[in-house]
Amino acid sequence: MKYIFKEGTGQNFLLLHGTGGDEESLLDIAAYLDPTSTVLSFRGRVIEGEMNRFFKRNGLNQFDIESLEEETDHLLDEIIKISEEKGIAVSDWTILGYSNGANIAGHLLLERQSDLKIAALLHPMSLGVDTQQTILENKKVLLSFGENDPIVSKESFQKLASQLKSRDADVTVVETDAGHQVTMEEIDQVKEWLTF
Repeated sequence: MKYIFKEGTGQNFLLLHGTGGDEESLLDIAAYLDPTSTVLSFRGRVIEGEMNRFFKRNGLNQFDIESLEEETDHLLDEIIKISEEKGIAVSDWTILGYSNGANIAGHLLLERQSDLKIAALLHPMSLGVDTQQTILENKKVLLSFGENDPIVSKESFQKLASQLKSRDADVTVVETDAGHQVTMEEIDQVKEWLTF
């Protein structure tokens, strides 16, 4: 799995891009959030047309669950392996995911047991999978939503928030008037949230 690792002295960010992005897509946001941050940024292994993704889909918001499960396992294995190589505890990473990257991160938090515990997920949605009952009381998650998002419906966004809350995750919801793009308004709210 292709990735960028940049060592710093501040927060540890694990970056997961949106559809069509790559391992460089969220670097500027991470630098804005903390110029001294350590960064581990992945490129999704799935190619759709010429676009990178973290798991397959069969059309807009029609997700390939078999691919989702396989790629979630692979991503978590990579995170654990690289964390061990770099001497960073898995629990010390803060996930920053956007769209497709936010979706696989949300699935990982809900459906896998791991030491990952902090995530800022920009424009995520529920993928309709909810098979576990693990309590997530040690997880802190920020979810952002754009009221004019043409891809993420309010219903699917709220379902993800409900899934996390029902398992006792500490969930913060940020809503803006934006569409599916990342805005400075939400990034500033992520920055403020990270000072908890």
